[in-house]
Amino acid sequence: MALRIFVKKGAHRRFNRLQLDSERLQVSVEWDRRKGERRKASKLTDADKRKTDRRGAPPFTWELAEFIVVDDRDADE
Repeated sequence: MALRIFVKKGAHRRFNRLQLDSERLQVSVEWDRRKGERRKASKLTDADKRKTDRRGAPPFTWELAEFIVVDDRDADE
């Protein structure tokens, strides 16, 4: 599947609703399986050119609607 919807842990009503609404679409609805932050705080060195974290804030849907949509079409090519 090219489009994947990840739902926050514990958001059972949202998960069920998204599954119902996407039955006829090319979308998979999945639980967020992350167990926590994988990255540890890094110590910046002189050789490290990156001064800030490259990851941005999660989309508004993650906090307000308890899900995000991921497009994996580019990963399949």
